[in-house]
Amino acid sequence: MEKYSDLEQALRDPSLAIISDQITTLSELNRVYLKYSALLSVQKRFSNYYSNEFLGHSVPVMYVLVKDKLKPENDGFEDRQLPNETLIVSEPDLYYKEESFNSGDTNICFVLGHSGSGKSMMARTLLGDEIDHIELDDLLLTKDHFTMDELKGYSDLFYRFFTGEGAKYYIGVEQRDSIPKEEYEDKVFIDFVRFAMEYAKQHREKKFIIDGIWIYLYFDDPSVFADYAVFIKGTSFLKSKIRAAKREMQRDKETLQDRKQMFGREVRNYLLDEDKINRYRSFFGDSPYTIFREETSEADKNAEAVINELNGIDRCFVNNDTDGINEIMKRAEADPALSNWNKLRIVNECKLALFDLRMYNGHQNENEMITPIDPDCDSVNGHHLT
Repeated sequence: MEKYSDLEQALRDPSLAIISDQITTLSELNRVYLKYSALLSVQKRFSNYYSNEFLGHSVPVMYVLVKDKLKPENDGFEDRQLPNETLIVSEPDLYYKEESFNSGDTNICFVLGHSGSGKSMMARTLLGDEIDHIELDDLLLTKDHFTMDELKGYSDLFYRFFTGEGAKYYIGVEQRDSIPKEEYEDKVFIDFVRFAMEYAKQHREKKFIIDGIWIYLYFDDPSVFADYAVFIKGTSFLKSKIRAAKREMQRDKETLQDRKQMFGREVRNYLLDEDKINRYRSFFGDSPYTIFREETSEADKNAEAVINELNGIDRCFVNNDTDGINEIMKRAEADPALSNWNKLRIVNECKLALFDLRMYNGHQNENEMITPIDPDCDSVNGHHLT
């Protein structure tokens, strides 16, 4: 594929789908993003490469950013009164029973906050050899994404749940999508948190950190967690939303996107989320066991480092740099600062890129071209673009 030196050249390539800030309507925005979604993985890599080069963000992140600037017709959302201060301005992070957790008197900690607020980064500042860190989002990524051996390597707590009373939740995406929400999503998080509480009591030699928005979404009563350590990120909704967009859209684009499509949260849920989070902040904020700290920039630096590695994979792909991809993979595998999840993200993306590169070079050697998509056509792979 030809290399381009400016954005206009890349935008004219019918085999790519790039969202620029020149888009002025939601229908055009959705049309381009649907085209992007239907691209082959190789075309997605080129699209993301040029989007990052000329716009500073991948195509999916540009979709979120541009969409936020465009007001849908007849939405009515602009008429709602949002609490602007908490929407924009971050609050200090809350630490309840931090000393007790550090000393081991309390061996389980729950981390709360908006999606993208930096919960996982907060948790990683506490990680050690005897700490088991669980991200509740991963409860939704089971049979299609983790073998039993991989589950055990990720977390013994995770493994014990899915081989015990949570065995019914160890299913694939297709089966999960056929189950009513009240029989799967509304139960798996509650059942797992209850299981984790009991498991931690029986394994006092270890510490456990559990983070996720699902804690405050499915447990209305904060007092349920009064006997445990609770940390709450104070990062504002807008800052969290930008972080979440960057993080989610850099995941494995082929296998993990179903989670965002199924459980993605829009700005309309802000008031509900903020009310629930504030209920927890109010309950734990008055406790003598609670201290507050201003957020540091370390979380942003760590998150940015992961995103840069993921962007680097597409850059190496476009430049046919197999050694560069292998180097990123080795660096991730050897990095002790990376969580198991981020390590898995980077390594899997490297393996996918190497596979795509072999396929792409094979096509090039056979003088085959990737079939371009006509930007003026009405559908892509059976999907309507309007």
